Amino acid sequence: MRLGTRLLETFNKGKFMKWIVILFSQMTFATNSAPTTFPVFLKEGFSSILEFEESPTQVVLGDQNLFLVERLGKSVVIKPLTAYATTNLFVYFKEKATKLFILTASEEADPTFYKKFESAPVNDSVTTKAAPPIQNREPRKFVKGIKIVSSQYDGKKDYLTVDFVVSADSTNKVSPNWDLIRLKYKERMISPTKLWSERREAQRDSQIKARLIFAKPNVPADLKEVSVVVPTKTESKPFVEKLKAGR
Repeated sequence: MRLGTRLLETFNKGKFMKWIVILFSQMTFATNSAPTTFPVFLKEGFSSILEFEESPTQVVLGDQNLFLVERLGKSVVIKPLTAYATTNLFVYFKEKATKLFILTASEEADPTFYKKFESAPVNDSVTTKAAPPIQNREPRKFVKGIKIVSSQYDGKKDYLTVDFVVSADSTNKVSPNWDLIRLKYKERMISPTKLWSERREAQRDSQIKARLIFAKPNVPADLKEVSVVVPTKTESKPFVEKLKAGR
């Protein structure tokens, strides 16, 4: 009887240790998962503030010679030290998940002066008004392709700025080939001097914003016969859309 009892205890201990190993491996995997990337656009001479629900415990900057970063209570203050620069920034917290930012500074950027990060509110109170049925809500539909948001030609500084969005429908994601994006004028293909984008690809049923800067493109001011060509890694043909002056 004593021998049988010892065998049973050893077996139970083995099952318990196996459960501990599985739980620890799952916790390690969750800890090592990559944080979501947030783009932040900055401009020399201006500061940008990122505010959080919890005071950061530590910030790690990729290149300390390009940006000045300071912790201020629950906020992080960022200031570029040069006109054109890009690097990454990790912000660590005691309770909240780590956040990763991609910092991009340029003279043509539309700066992110202030951004507040908040968790989605949880409402435990009884709702007096019933929400409409999910099946009656019209989902937002995206059409695969590109759309020019604006195209501004500065004759004095001789550069062209093009803002556009890349959209993916529900069938598949869209992965632009950023290195091959060109401005087309008649038979000429012109490479951008600067390029920015929110993310590298548009997931299904979503879109991403992007901006192109062309220095001395040598195209007509009315942008007649000028178009943007965006090849992708996921489509057999590139997306093409014509520009319009002052669009």
